[in-house]
Amino acid sequence: ERLSFHKPKEEDGVCIVEPPDEVFEIGVKMWSNTLVGYFVGKRIPFKVVKKQLEKKWRKWGAVQVVTADNGNFLFKFDNNTSCDQVLRNGPWEVWGAYLALKRWEEGMSLCKDSFTSIPVWVKLANIPSELWTRPGLSYVASALGVPLCMDAATSAGNRLSFARVCVEMKASSSFPNSFKVRRRNGTLSEVMVQYVWKPSVCSVCRVFDHSSKQC
Repeated sequence: ERLSFHKPKEEDGVCIVEPPDEVFEIGVKMWSNTLVGYFVGKRIPFKVVKKQLEKKWRKWGAVQVVTADNGNFLFKFDNNTSCDQVLRNGPWEVWGAYLALKRWEEGMSLCKDSFTSIPVWVKLANIPSELWTRPGLSYVASALGVPLCMDAATSAGNRLSFARVCVEMKASSSFPNSFKVRRRNGTLSEVMVQYVWKPSVCSVCRVFDHSSKQC
């Protein structure tokens, strides 16, 4: 397919490409229903990833699997609902390797080494019953990081022993096992945290997926 020429700019002797907004919007629309992920601690062959995840996610429609730089994968869906379903029904594994997934965002780097935050599934127990709402759980889960989603049972409220939520946590996090919630009467309740899977974090460069011994 033919391409077209667009004269770049030059600033201080440096060539600068500056596409207009409408060009960016085309790309944003193309990748809007896409998840970006990588397998933590293990490289999985593309054919295996494609075959197994297409099978696991078949119920939510077709998915296009694309390889990116440094072991990253892009999973492109037909609609936003499919993305939500895959995220809410995680975590996912292939060959025993955990698949870290996050939504594609404009401007995000696809270099795995730049992942200083990662989606982590956690179980939160002893949550005050009056906070078993979407806004309430959002406040509670924010003690760990940025809340992304909750599983179907938590959303339906038919299992109050624990809430299972996915939180984007920073590599600098201490990954606490508990935290406190102040109720309206001023008393403090302790919420217990159990990590479905806890990633390794480099204490030197503060990124995921390798230990300090490798840095």
